[in-house]
Amino acid sequence: MILIRKLPAPPELDELKRKAEEQGLSDKEAYDLLRNPLKTQVRDALMHEQGHLCAYCMRRIPDERISEEDKDLSDVYIEHWQARSAVRKTSENKGLDYNNMLAVCSGNEKAPSATGKRKKRYFTCDKKRDNAPLKINPLDASTLQTIYYLSDGTIKSTDKVIEDDINVRLNLNCNTEAVTLPQNRKAVLDAVQEELDKQDGDWYQRCKDQLDIWENEEDPKTPYIGIAIWWLKDQMRHLLED
Repeated sequence: MILIRKLPAPPELDELKRKAEEQGLSDKEAYDLLRNPLKTQVRDALMHEQGHLCAYCMRRIPDERISEEDKDLSDVYIEHWQARSAVRKTSENKGLDYNNMLAVCSGNEKAPSATGKRKKRYFTCDKKRDNAPLKINPLDASTLQTIYYLSDGTIKSTDKVIEDDINVRLNLNCNTEAVTLPQNRKAVLDAVQEELDKQDGDWYQRCKDQLDIWENEEDPKTPYIGIAIWWLKDQMRHLLED
């Protein structure tokens, strides 16, 4: 997971949000007003600022490489980090707040199990979370500073609540036939390490040069980029401490 830097909201969304707040609509009521073509515009804007990666698991969204019969698995959804409330309010409406929105994958909602039936244990990201509150927030750098990775691609946190967000509420270490998230992250880590091994020169400088490349990737970004950035920073930190 990496920090998402928000861009300005589509002006039409801000106007719709203003009208919803004037009417005192609940988050859910206001979000129901978001229809196409504006909804598609918002979804596209979210994907662009995220480099076409799911805000949580960091897989490609939409995955255009997926087979035609499994096209539903590549669906992209608008997620609200602060879950939408059904209570009417006079304060800011979070249902249409662009700074509360993320683009996320389908969470394996339609992925078949070995028996051809959907299983909740396969669900990830927003589909797994439902409306449970989260502490981890890809829009808040302070919550991402506790994240680290193991050599097998497992994502972890030094914060117990965030660790539960990762494993219980978002299932970001899902390792089933539906999706193998740790293995996917490990493949990226292996590629980074192999690239560094090919290069000559000071190890710290090699890591720094690679980090500059990864951190400045534009849309579309490399899937599972988070583990590469974390590992390179970790290598540099250890070298400075020695």
